[in-house]
Amino acid sequence: MKTKKKQVLELWKTAFDDSDKFTRLYFERVYRDENALVIERDGEILSALQMLPYTMTFCGEEISVAYISGACTLPSEQGKGLMTQLLRNSFEEMRNRGIALTALIPAEKWLFDYYRRQGYTEIFEYSLNVYTRHEYIKPERDLYVSLVDGKQDESCYEYVNKKLRERPACILHTYDDFITILKDLKISKGKCVAAYDKENHLVGMAFVTPPGKKQIPGSVIIKEILFDDERVKRHLLFEITKHFKVFKAVYRIPFNDGPITYPYGMARVIDCEYLVDLWSETHPGSNVTTDDMKSMDVRALTSHLFGYRNKTAYMSLMLD
Repeated sequence: MKTKKKQVLELWKTAFDDSDKFTRLYFERVYRDENALVIERDGEILSALQMLPYTMTFCGEEISVAYISGACTLPSEQGKGLMTQLLRNSFEEMRNRGIALTALIPAEKWLFDYYRRQGYTEIFEYSLNVYTRHEYIKPERDLYVSLVDGKQDESCYEYVNKKLRERPACILHTYDDFITILKDLKISKGKCVAAYDKENHLVGMAFVTPPGKKQIPGSVIIKEILFDDERVKRHLLFEITKHFKVFKAVYRIPFNDGPITYPYGMARVIDCEYLVDLWSETHPGSNVTTDDMKSMDVRALTSHLFGYRNKTAYMSLMLD
């Protein structure tokens, strides 16, 4: 008989157009049987999803998050409500595990509507900036950049962890997760770039994917850029475009009050009482009372708690 992992792997390959290298990386480093929920018939898995454990900053605390990954159903069984049932099962399992919030990234635009019907709502958005390198700009003499090659992994992780924790509602990554992110970046021939000052202190990092067919011609995509100040950011962007022999870099940032944001991820509150109490403790002057929040439906409550109007929630570097 095939193991649970083997069956989920085969279903994954049927549902997703991922490379063999990425799929192998995922099932070697990320997949765990205890986090996989399935619906089966006569020993055959028909539908599956995984609840990957994360933490998130929220109201000055860290809350537990179950990130839904690999949600898929056999083509012959689609349209029968299996995934809807599986998601409901996952919510119950999350309650049993004491998980406060669930999050996901829809793989296709039409899936946003589907997940809204399951109680999820958009809270994670991002803005895009475009950097153009001009030849007359000179690099900063007291800063230098290098490619992360494995020797600096721990210090680089500490920097990423510190910068993500500065954000008010942000999905965090463990060290093992960080290593997986680097391995995934390598598969796509991307680079992780670190910036240092003259005292050799780490002051910035960027996760870069190389030029591709779906990108702006002559550009690279920066999945995440972290920095101590604007001068460091400019230096990173200068050196990245120079390294990849392009003149433009498109980089993702948290909402910056610009006119355009892009939907990225969705969330759904699981432990309403805990999150409402935590929010109320840190917003003592709010006109929204505890009773007001407890009367909201799950989507409205999730939007309110995570500041969707101000777009404060953020996540990046997910294996999406």
